[in-house]
Amino acid sequence: METYSIEQIIKKRRTIRTLLDQDIAMNVIEELLEISSYAPYHSKKEPWEVITVSEEQERQLFVEEIMNSYDRLDIWARYDQQNLATAKKRTQDYFLDVPLTLIVTAPIHASEKLNLEAVGAVSAFIQNFQLAAWSKQIGVTWRTIPVISDEGFKKAVGVPSQRQIIGLLDLSLVDAKMKLPTSRRIPVENWTAGLAEKLAENGGSNE
Repeated sequence: METYSIEQIIKKRRTIRTLLDQDIAMNVIEELLEISSYAPYHSKKEPWEVITVSEEQERQLFVEEIMNSYDRLDIWARYDQQNLATAKKRTQDYFLDVPLTLIVTAPIHASEKLNLEAVGAVSAFIQNFQLAAWSKQIGVTWRTIPVISDEGFKKAVGVPSQRQIIGLLDLSLVDAKMKLPTSRRIPVENWTAGLAEKLAENGGSNE
């Protein structure tokens, strides 16, 4: 397999929604999680926790709870009601076909500062995982669908009330024959500015 630098991996990584019907070995996932845990964090304890959805019975329960949450949150109201049954089946079938999902959580803090630090650290952990996975030809879709904020869903999939879901990571091996989408970014000069320039723009002053 071709070896890439960290810069190349960052730029080449893509969200992969096309699923391959191939299992991903749990020892590989554990290795990737261990690598990901080298993300920076501010607290005394690493803030991330991960629940794996890999077994068939776990997948069935997980998808059932997603569908229940969609009903509870009235997500289906946004869909074309004439084709609602088809949309529900398509959604259910897609989630059932995902080879492996990681439920990644962070602690909930009453302090806005501590909560921000926890979310930031776990987000860095997730990005580490995405990059490490890509280096092994494993694609990741980082989902923040509405169910992650549904307390009923959280309880049903084993997330304690004092923790928040930062992402559902759907994993699949990358099809080597698939043409990857191009990715463009806004030029750096469009979103960076010196402090003096920003103060002048906002009518402020440092005097």
